[in-house]
Amino acid sequence: MKMKRRNKRYILLPAVLLIYVAILAIITYPGYKASGNWSEYYSVIGISLLLAVLLFFILKRKQKIREQFIKKD
Repeated sequence: MKMKRRNKRYILLPAVLLIYVAILAIITYPGYKASGNWSEYYSVIGISLLLAVLLFFILKRKQKIREQFIKKD
């Protein structure tokens, strides 16, 4: 059972980051609507989403390497 939980870490952490970004986007929307600085708003959201996707692939690759190392033993 513990092995399955470890395998899902590469999904859990980026998902938490995506939820965090969504909440921040909702909270900060009125401020950016009033200021009209949409380029900054979309840049921050876009970079955060890109980092979440990048984190997913990095963690997935790390997990794959870890599994290959364990299989060799």
